[in-house]
Amino acid sequence: MSTVFEVERRPTARPVGRPRARRFGRDEIIAAIQAWTAEHGAPPLTIDWEPSRARARGQVWRAERFERGTWPTIRMVRRQFRTLGEAIAAAGLEPPRPRGRKPNLTGPDAVLRAIREWTRRFGEPPTQTDLDPYRARRTRQEWRIERYYEGDWPSLPTVRHHFGTLSAAVAAAGLEPAPQSETPADRLARRRRNRLALVDGVAGAAPDHGPGALAAAVREVARARSARDAQALDQALLELAGTALGWADRVRG
Repeated sequence: MSTVFEVERRPTARPVGRPRARRFGRDEIIAAIQAWTAEHGAPPLTIDWEPSRARARGQVWRAERFERGTWPTIRMVRRQFRTLGEAIAAAGLEPPRPRGRKPNLTGPDAVLRAIREWTRRFGEPPTQTDLDPYRARRTRQEWRIERYYEGDWPSLPTVRHHFGTLSAAVAAAGLEPAPQSETPADRLARRRRNRLALVDGVAGAAPDHGPGALAAAVREVARARSARDAQALDQALLELAGTALGWADRVRG
């Protein structure tokens, strides 16, 4: 009687990995904001609790300061509160005041870089409401106001000064804005085209793509995975893909 053939397999075991990221509820976030303020003398800025963004801006010390403690990420804060400012107010503290903006000081190339970075970070090109705090306030979308002031983004008048319309600026950046209506399949296809355009932009942005840059990009992916930060992982993977493509272009060139 023949026996059934079975390949040798390693015993199934529960993988030993990193501990699950701590979850923060509203009360824990409020306590964390108060503890941060007591320790550092001021409420946190968004970049303080977004280490991938801090590293991307060359402020590694902020990322390391965040990682030395046990703090919620900005993504966690926004699950419980609409904005970090709202969470800070709930903690009984005064949110940082928005920085002033001077119109028309940013050149067209910098505007295009900002639009690409916005898309890389938030998944869609900016809308008029994203770059116009007055319009956002009028439509009661305070979270857009906070998001705008968290970065150094061009204002809508600045974009119009250089390109006439925001749509023209988005197109000049090599991206497709979201139409007023689209099917889920069309939205998925459009976002994929935008992501490929961003990867291509990373590939052509720096002349020093090579093993060092690729290794740094891989480390950013590992950090994002370790932090279980989906947004940071998405950004790091785009950067990795663009860096790899840039190196491939150098090799074949």
